[in-house]
Amino acid sequence: MEVNKTRKIIGWVLSALPLLALIGGSLNKFSNNPELIEKLPYISSLPLLAVVSLAFVILYLIPKTSNLGFFLLCSYFGGVIVGELAMGEFPLVGIGLATCLYVGTMLRKPELSGLGL
Repeated sequence: MEVNKTRKIIGWVLSALPLLALIGGSLNKFSNNPELIEKLPYISSLPLLAVVSLAFVILYLIPKTSNLGFFLLCSYFGGVIVGELAMGEFPLVGIGLATCLYVGTMLRKPELSGLGL
């Protein structure tokens, strides 16, 4: 199925939002921000988590590995949602970013959904 240009552009814009959030979060984790360490005292390896999230973003951006990157990012955002719930917060950020990633990817690659949209 051929995807038209407008659909691809909208898909990339929606997909870029969570990717930019992950890149910004990774840079924040590398900086050893005291506010972040205070908020997440149970995570002792923030730089490792930053490397993993950046690796997932890179896999998603490479065309040959984008499907693998998509599924890994879906799992990562599931962890974000669980982390927000564990901290006693409503997981609005995790759900919003995951939804942008899902919808953006499905607009660009409808064959991944299996629905033929």
